[in-house]
Amino acid sequence: MKKRLAAVFLSMAVVVSILGGCGKKNAAGGGGVKIYYAAIESGDYYEGWASQLQEQAEKSGAEFSVGYAEKSVETQDAQIKSAVSEGCNVFLCGLVSADIATEIKAAAEDVPIVFINQAPDEGQLEKDHYVYVASDEFMAGQYQAEYILEKLGDKDEINVAILKGPKGASGAVGRTNGLKQTLKASGKKVNYVFEDNADWSADTAKEMMGMLLKTGRTVDCVAANNDDMACGAVTAFEEAGVDLDSVLFLGVDASEVGRQSIADGKMDFTVYQPMSGQISVAVEAAQKLAEGKSIEDMDGASEDGKYILLPFEKVDAGNVEQYM
Repeated sequence: MKKRLAAVFLSMAVVVSILGGCGKKNAAGGGGVKIYYAAIESGDYYEGWASQLQEQAEKSGAEFSVGYAEKSVETQDAQIKSAVSEGCNVFLCGLVSADIATEIKAAAEDVPIVFINQAPDEGQLEKDHYVYVASDEFMAGQYQAEYILEKLGDKDEINVAILKGPKGASGAVGRTNGLKQTLKASGKKVNYVFEDNADWSADTAKEMMGMLLKTGRTVDCVAANNDDMACGAVTAFEEAGVDLDSVLFLGVDASEVGRQSIADGKMDFTVYQPMSGQISVAVEAAQKLAEGKSIEDMDGASEDGKYILLPFEKVDAGNVEQYM
């Protein structure tokens, strides 16, 4: 119990140190740009984003602070309003839900926003004021489909299981659409023997695939919206005694666990999401917007000034060592 309490207090101390407020200058001097990262929740993934965003912001002389909404719309709204009152002049925002962009923009009181992690509807974006930095999620699903067609092109029918992220999440929607539309365009007969939201979770994916295997349905490939779910599927098939070489397992992100699974000969394919590139570009875009400048000259910027999209990269056994 003492160890758990110590860990909690240490975690709180770290959060407090990052939450120093927009008005507190960092060692780099500030330079007038005060960035607030409104994160979806705490935990390794988004705290990892926060740490790297902070590092990048400090390198460029901007102030930085962060708040974790813990998936609460009300909390995120309140954090945004508080940050405005403390003088933040640009936001990096991972929307708790893609549907709340209007409320978040209102809470920000016309302060520019660089959306990351979760895409708002295109109609919520505005040239050089409300922009979205990411990679083209459709392309990730497209790359999965192309790999499936390459490896299973001799089959008359392909039986596909899909493991999706949270319902409505922009990554889940885009990746699934890219997969399905590319498979449909091939003219192949594709049977979707399973499709459900495993919410990015390896454990949930494992449970779902375990239930699917009990039905006796033939599965040629499992296309997951992220690597964790793909690895969960691998575990389920392993525990059921299925020869992994008889099924393709595909993920997205080229995470550490995903890359290792490919190196171990279990997963077959993933798509590298250039997180470090997105972080660097997001901070650069935030600085430009805070200073009233345009993003039009940035690599990956769309002509309409609403998006900055960095390309995904295909990863399989042939090149995974380059990403280790």
